[in-house]
Amino acid sequence: MFYQLLRNDSDFMMPYFHPDEAEEKFGDDDFIIFTKPRSYLDSWIPLELKFAMDDSLPVIPMISTWQNYLVLHESAYLELKDLLENFGEFLPCQHQDSKFYLFNPLTIAEDLNGVIPNSVTRRNELLSGIRFDEKKLDGVPVFRSKESYITIYCSEIFKKAVEESDLQGLLFNTNLTHYW
Repeated sequence: MFYQLLRNDSDFMMPYFHPDEAEEKFGDDDFIIFTKPRSYLDSWIPLELKFAMDDSLPVIPMISTWQNYLVLHESAYLELKDLLENFGEFLPCQHQDSKFYLFNPLTIAEDLNGVIPNSVTRRNELLSGIRFDEKKLDGVPVFRSKESYITIYCSEIFKKAVEESDLQGLLFNTNLTHYW
């Protein structure tokens, strides 16, 4: 089974980066704007992670999402590093004195022939249907699709690892589309 990863923004604060800091450190704000898979590790300069409350409790999540990245507190990083390291890159950042990591998923389902042919449908430019091939994506904990680069998908192995480590902050949605 596959899931769409969503941040739990009703129980936890939402992570984000200030665009001006990204532009100052990188010379542009492409990192914040672009969603297509791209490695940043070689030129990465750690950024200050911010958290916002939007009708949420004032609780910082152990794991969350921001755009097309996973946001991991250092403890979540230590729990998931071995599982994730072959499927993307970890980009260090901080919030006040705490270490965090962005996980940039660089594994794309289509590159592994992991999208079931003729399963993709759209309604008004939004993804209304997609199915993934479990055999082709066997052992892949998290991935993205060319159909929606900003969406992070995961397999049962990732969900189980998060739950067994009691890492709070994510929602696992069986609806893989843009429609709720």
